[in-house]
Amino acid sequence: MVKEPKIKGLNEVGRYAIGIQWAADHDSIYPLENLRRACPCNACHGRVTGEVPPASIRLRHLSRMGETGVFLGWADGHETLYTTAQLRALCRCAHCVAEPERPITDSRR
Repeated sequence: MVKEPKIKGLNEVGRYAIGIQWAADHDSIYPLENLRRACPCNACHGRVTGEVPPASIRLRHLSRMGETGVFLGWADGHETLYTTAQLRALCRCAHCVAEPERPITDSRR
């Protein structure tokens, strides 16, 4: 059984992103536009394309949903629920995208 990633901290980063501090000693910053475009709800299916109106990428509510979810309420009334596994998979930090097997601090270099 695969364990769901655990969130240690969740916060807004300015007006344009949210930050997640993972219990597994990793930090992620997610631009709000990226989160809206990847919205996994039945209407969006993770494929929001084209121009996204400003109200569609402005948060009115951000909260943790127990141990395995994060709720985003958007200014345009849309609502998104991400599992922690979905969010962790969306991380685009240098470690996760560029060289996940060889982080900058890798002592083998």
